[in-house]
Amino acid sequence: MLRLTLLTTVSALALAVAISPALAQKKGGNAVVGTSSAPPLTDAQASTAEASRNISLHWIETLFARDENANVIPDLATKADISADGKTYVFTLREGVKFHNGQEMTSEDVIASLERYGKVGGSAQIIKPITKMTATSKYVVTVELTQPVPGFLDQLSSPRAPAGIMPKSEAGKERGKIDHIGTGPYQFVEYIPDSHVQVKRFDAYTQNNNFQKRDGFGGKKTAYFDTVRFRHIPEGGARSAALEAGEIHAVDALPPPSAKRLKDNRNIKIIEAMPWAFQTIIVNASFGPTKDQKVRQAIQAIIDAEEIMAIAGEGLYRLTHGWQHPGTTYFAGDIGKSDYNAKDLAKAKRLLAEAGYKGEEIVILTDSTIANHQQTGVVAAEQLKKAGLNIKLNTVDWPTAFQLRAKPEGWSLWTLGFGIEPYEGPYNVTSFFATDYDGKGAQWLADPELQRANNVLNTALKLEDRQKAFADFQKRFFEFVPAIKVGDLGRYQAVRANVQNYAPGRIPRMWDVWFE
Repeated sequence: MLRLTLLTTVSALALAVAISPALAQKKGGNAVVGTSSAPPLTDAQASTAEASRNISLHWIETLFARDENANVIPDLATKADISADGKTYVFTLREGVKFHNGQEMTSEDVIASLERYGKVGGSAQIIKPITKMTATSKYVVTVELTQPVPGFLDQLSSPRAPAGIMPKSEAGKERGKIDHIGTGPYQFVEYIPDSHVQVKRFDAYTQNNNFQKRDGFGGKKTAYFDTVRFRHIPEGGARSAALEAGEIHAVDALPPPSAKRLKDNRNIKIIEAMPWAFQTIIVNASFGPTKDQKVRQAIQAIIDAEEIMAIAGEGLYRLTHGWQHPGTTYFAGDIGKSDYNAKDLAKAKRLLAEAGYKGEEIVILTDSTIANHQQTGVVAAEQLKKAGLNIKLNTVDWPTAFQLRAKPEGWSLWTLGFGIEPYEGPYNVTSFFATDYDGKGAQWLADPELQRANNVLNTALKLEDRQKAFADFQKRFFEFVPAIKVGDLGRYQAVRANVQNYAPGRIPRMWDVWFE
């Protein structure tokens, strides 16, 4: 059996120090966080929206979580024993963990929660390989899979639509009908549509003492604030003004112009979250001139990534070619780097001539709702026009753009920000181009090599084999060109100066944070 476990222990002395007068002095206060939008759903399992997980991950927790570098770490589980054939997972749970209703979490709650996730979960497909779940004991759950799924723990630990654990009594409820009972450091209080969501400190919270401090979405969490109110302020300027006036204490996203204006304000601390998302251009390989691989390669050769990112990134960006973030497990090194940001007009003209391009119209689909999408479309359109391509820019709102690109005709290029998927790891990135959209990928034309690499990534038991599969995927990506990686976008977050120990993250984490 392979074992994923946490070796860190905390001595009784360290625990005694943790429960000190200093902790008591930090406790108290009512924090207000300005968020970009209201959550479409407060049922943690069922929503993939950023606005939902911003809140839900304060009151619900998962078996495994992600650390500061997005690596998998135990959370409500202490370890997972994995069989040699990769088809059986034995989860040992932390003992004595309390739900917000006072009940202790057991293996039966875990099984019921995962069963519910398979019905309503925002990423319910992660449960499909499970054939059987058994409560081996009060604190041990055995999960059997139909086939090896090397990314199973990655999927269970994803914050995208968290596979959160709730009492068995809640797990039988329909989507959106739960009573919001979890194990997190804060407990759910209320949701007032068009106003706010409020949570309060759970004083009986069971800290994970296998850690010494918070770590990403896991670790040892401490709730200091009496309450946290997530106030919905969609307009960026209004969020900035509320922060400046002291009406709110933190914002999940500060517009770059506001960040520049407020950088010398002593009452505000501005924090860079980098990387936040990929800025990409999806290429339709089944429609119009971009059906020809050489035309796609020519467009890739023309794109000036730095010019686009300087505008779309509004000063907070970096130029990287990889389809995983540097420093992570599956980053594929320099593969494809020579084709990234090439700005090679001679190569582009040669490829267009070989393709027989005669000035046929190339439609760039973008949206007016998300600024970096529209800015990417506008700048890319000008670059391609200067290179002699016949470009039509079709700008619509975000829902319309998303609907139009879901068809294999009518568009050639589509501007898209890729956020949570690269953070989660390689699996959702490769599937987007290898298995989604009836197996034809986001580019609407299946490629056997991309599919092969994706299949190996999802079945190989050895890490080195999966890493090679992703490297193969990235190599083929720059040849087949189902999309163009433009660069990495960052995000500004901010807090008032009296908010202590705040750290950037994919949500505004309000645990281990206190007022001065």
